[in-house]
Amino acid sequence: MIEVKRRNWTSQARLYSQSDAIVVSVPKSGRTWLRVFLYSYFCRSVNREFTISNRKLAGTGAPKVMFTHDLCSYVRNRKLKFRLLGKNLIPSRVSRTKPILLLVRDPRDVIVSYFFQMTRRGNQYRVDLPEMIRHPRFGVNSIVEILNTWMAEWGTRKDFKVIRYEDCRSHTEAVFRDVLLFLGIGEIDEASFHHSLQFSSFENMKKMESARQFKNKILSAGNVEDPDSYKTRRGIVGGFKDYLGPADIRYMNDALTRLDQRFGYGPEAKDRASMQNPSSEETDMRPEIIRQKIKVGMP
Repeated sequence: MIEVKRRNWTSQARLYSQSDAIVVSVPKSGRTWLRVFLYSYFCRSVNREFTISNRKLAGTGAPKVMFTHDLCSYVRNRKLKFRLLGKNLIPSRVSRTKPILLLVRDPRDVIVSYFFQMTRRGNQYRVDLPEMIRHPRFGVNSIVEILNTWMAEWGTRKDFKVIRYEDCRSHTEAVFRDVLLFLGIGEIDEASFHHSLQFSSFENMKKMESARQFKNKILSAGNVEDPDSYKTRRGIVGGFKDYLGPADIRYMNDALTRLDQRFGYGPEAKDRASMQNPSSEETDMRPEIIRQKIKVGMP
C-alpha cells in the first residue's frame, strides 16, 4: 500500500470540491472513451454542442464529473514542489464524501498502451517495453500497488463503484447505463443514450481523431500518419500478448498475484471480455518498434 496524506493545495482542490462525482483511473484504462460517451450524452440531452468542459455545461443540470489519475499522477511526478502541494490528489474530505467511480483495465494491457503514449504521442522517453514494465514508477508493480491502495481506501463504501474496461468492451450498453445511474441520472434519455454509444464507438472516435475533429488536444492524435500515436490506438482486450515475450509475461503475471482479487485480473483468470479477432496488420509484433530506443530519456 502507498501511504499518502490527502491534501491538495493547488487550484485543483476547488474543482474537486465543486464536482458531483469523481472518475479515477490509471492512465490508458479507457478514460477517454468513457469521457466522450458521458459528455456526448450530457450535451445531447440538453441540446448543446459536444464539449468535455463542465464550465460550458454549467446551469444545464448535467452532473459535474471530475476525471483524475489521483495517486498515480502523484506517484509519477518527480517535482518536489508539486508533491508537497499534493497536485492531482483528491483532497481528504472530497475523497470521503463524493461518489467515486474507479475505471480499471488489465495492467498488462495498460503497460503496453502507456508505452505508446509515452514514446509515440509525446516522444518523452527513450525506453523499450521490457524496461517500462520493470520501471519503479511506471511499471506493473507500481500499478498494482496503486490499484490496491485505491481498493483498500474505498472498496467498502456504498458510493464507490468499479467498472472494468473489458466489461465495457463486451457489454458496453449495460455498463454505460449503470454508469449513468451511478452518476445520478434517474431517467435515461434513450435517444441521447444511443446517439452517444455510436458517437463514442471505437470506430467513430478513431475516424474523428484522424480527421482532427476533436477541438481538445487531449482527444487528438500525436501524428495522424502514425496509428500508434492515436488515443484510440487498438482497443484490443489481451493485446499485450502481441508485444511481449514469455519472460516479460511471466514477470507481469507474477506482479498480478499481488493484485487485490476483487479486480479479477489474476494471471490465471480468463479474460472478462471475449477476445476480438484483430487483423493480421494489428497483430504484427513489429519488433523493430517495440525494442528500439525512442527519443529522449526515461527518468
